Parts: sequence; structure tokens; C-alpha cells
Amino acid sequence: MLFSSDRLKDLSRLLFLKSGSDEREADIVSNHVVDACLSGHDSHGVIRVAAYVNAVKKGELFPNRPATTMLETDSLLVLESNHGYGQVVAHDATDAGIAKARKSGIAMVTVREAGHFGRLGAWAERAAEAGQATIYFANSARPGGAQLAPFGGSDRRLNSGPVCLGMPVEGKDPVILDISTASVAMGKVRLARNRGTPLREACVVDANGKLTDDPNALYGPPPGALLPFGGHKGSGLCIFTDLFGGILSGAGANYRGEPCEWYPHNNMVAIHIDVAQLGYGHGLTQQVMDYAEWIKESPSPNPEGVLMPGEFEVLNRKKRRETGIELDEKTWEQLLEAGEAFGVPREEAKRIAFGNA
Repeated sequence: MLFSSDRLKDLSRLLFLKSGSDEREADIVSNHVVDACLSGHDSHGVIRVAAYVNAVKKGELFPNRPATTMLETDSLLVLESNHGYGQVVAHDATDAGIAKARKSGIAMVTVREAGHFGRLGAWAERAAEAGQATIYFANSARPGGAQLAPFGGSDRRLNSGPVCLGMPVEGKDPVILDISTASVAMGKVRLARNRGTPLREACVVDANGKLTDDPNALYGPPPGALLPFGGHKGSGLCIFTDLFGGILSGAGANYRGEPCEWYPHNNMVAIHIDVAQLGYGHGLTQQVMDYAEWIKESPSPNPEGVLMPGEFEVLNRKKRRETGIELDEKTWEQLLEAGEAFGVPREEAKRIAFGNA
């Protein structure tokens, strides 16, 4: 089913409002999930709405809960989110990081115990608009919450922590690398399970030690484990999402306990670099553009040629604004059920989503 981005935003916003979010929070989160879909990352998009509001109902996620400042200096900020919406604290933490780096040249912001941050690339894009390069490490540590097997292992020991890097390009789209350290991001595993499709590769070790592309094998029962990308390289990088995103942020990296499907508590370290203060002037932008041109000149069998990190999202936004956002039937049903749980009848949800309101 195809939906316009504006209509999906209206429906998502209504569900957040009905579940207790104020206007600002509902705007930030609904804008974020719909933009994730527009950018081609459905795994971090509207599929998350039902999970968010259901977590609110269970008392695992708390609307309108402000972050607590644990430590602050001119170039350092440590935030405790208190299990509030991750997109809101990440939005505010990004703006704080921008302001501090603008003053000091470089800044580090840490966030712990937040709800799901969503797509980290969105925050790197926001910082890039302010002329700042960024480095992000995030994890999702909680007892029983491990999802990945370490290189050489076969059971759950690690999270599927993402790493994100952003480089501003004055007057152009930024260069943004936003990757999970898992072979396939957990959100994409959920999406494949909803759609009833196999994963793009065999990257799940089931409970019997067999490698498979079946997303259901990850969940069991009994549950399996997802593999990191790139063997020991991805495994090592994943370990640093726990060391930096978890332990350095003060949240920790405790995964001991039986595998569970608890709502994730996200933790993050973000480093902001104000590139204007490096003294390169427009030379930095010119060098990045020249470098990108060199990369993209490589012969490619793909119609779009070689893409720089971040171009995938740019192309998808352009396409999906015109064609619409596709939701599978299970995700749509989950939205309808979530709406009903908070007093939004199915017919009202359909009128909003299909433009017949």
C-alpha cells in the first residue's frame, strides 16, 4: 500500500498525541519516522510507531520526559534521558553539540537511557547543516538484550550498535555514513519478518547453529543470533559501540540474562567538529567535492553509478516524495491496532492516511 509522506506524518503525529506526547514531541518524532521512510530506511520509519506507543502503554517509554544534565562544561555535555523519546533527546543533544562546538571548536555529547534514537544519520545531517563534522557511536544495552554473536562465537553477546560519520559540504548535500555493525540492521530483520521475506543474506545463526536467511530464526523459540558484518572487523567495531556508546556514556554494556524483547534503551556518544574553525575556508569543501568526483568517476554497471555515502538517502527522498511510501500489510495493521488502543477508530485512521479526512 502506498501513502503520501504528509498523510503518514499526520497519522503518526495523531498517535503520538493520543498516547500522551505534547505538540513539540509529536512533531519531532513523526517528522523523524516519516523522513526515515523517505530516505529509504523503512526499518527506522513508520514501522516503529506502533512499537513506540505500545512501549508508552507498558510504561517502558515516557512521553514529555526531559533529559537531566549530569555534567556540563564548555565542550562536554552528559545527558540522562530518563527513558524519554530518543528522537527528542537526540534532537536537543545535537543542537547542544552544535552550540558547544561552535564555541570551542570541538565538543562531545553523551546520552544514556533514552528511547530509540531512530536513524542516526538524521542527526549527522542536522549537524552538517550547521557546518559540523560528526562521529557517533550508539548501543542498546539491557539485560537479556544481546542480539549479535561475536566473531568466533555462536550465541548472543553484543548489540547491533550503529556507527555514523558526517561531513558537511557547503552548498551541497553532506557525506553521511550511517551503518549498523550487524550484517543486517535489527530493524530490517523486523521488516523482513513483517513482510514474510528472507534476509538479503544468510546472516542468522539459529538455535541449532545453522546459518540461515530466515528472519524468524533470530526470534525463535529458541532464539538465534545475528552475525556482525565483515567478520572480525565488524565484530571489533561493534565492541566499540558498546565501549564508546555504552560504557563511555555511563550507561554500560550489560547483556547478561535470558534473551528478551524489551523496549530498547539507547545510549550514544556524539563528537562535533566545527570545520570552519580549522582555518581551511572554502578549501575544505572544494577538496571534499574534488575527492567525491574522483570516487564517482569509477566505471560502474549501475545506472546511478558510484554513490557517495548519503546519496542513497538523497535519491530515495526525491523518488518517494513523488511516488509515495509503501507499507506492508502487517505494519499497516499494527498502526491500526495501536490507534484503536489509544482511541483512534480504524475508519478515522484510514481517512487520515488515505486523504479522505
